[in-house]
Amino acid sequence: MSDIISFNTEELAKNKVEQPKVPLFKLVPEASDILYEVMPEFDFTNPPVDPVAFASSLVETCKSNRALGLAANQCGFKYRVFVAGHGDDFVAFFNPKVISMSETTEISVEGCLSFPHLYLNVIRPQSIEVEYQDFNGKTSQVKFEGLTARIFLHEYDHMEGITFESRTKLLALKSGMKKREKMFHKMEQAQKKLAQMAKQQGKK
Repeated sequence: MSDIISFNTEELAKNKVEQPKVPLFKLVPEASDILYEVMPEFDFTNPPVDPVAFASSLVETCKSNRALGLAANQCGFKYRVFVAGHGDDFVAFFNPKVISMSETTEISVEGCLSFPHLYLNVIRPQSIEVEYQDFNGKTSQVKFEGLTARIFLHEYDHMEGITFESRTKLLALKSGMKKREKMFHKMEQAQKKLAQMAKQQGKK
């Protein structure tokens, strides 16, 4: 995963101080309407929230769920922003735009925090050129390829109210849903066994 989005943190490391805990967000259920709505532009001239603090909470929520990306509307906020990264290197993308996409495509398995244990093959462009604003409102343009491009496009879809299962064929979706149901069933059975074992231990 070394090709994932990263930025220089040397200066932060030199001036490392004890930081207060960043509040985490709760994820909305997969049936929530907000997941299927187009997100409005984030207004830096009159910001609805502190962009730095908000981006920090998005990052920490993403990291706590061991994910590579997370959009604001997945946490119930109608802001056009998402974060993406790996390890301690994350970037916040405010008001992202896709400028161009390659004709070359790749197919790969994707998952989504909004749809636990659902994994589907999704076709995406191999490379993209994008524009976005950072948490200070500064605009940048950059080219992404491979996994980084895929993550960006997955999260960008959230900004457009598009969820990843809508980008798969019906038969593939049905197959993925069946696998997820089996997984949920196994988890339920495992929880029942653990509860029974705990109950038996309590009687001794």
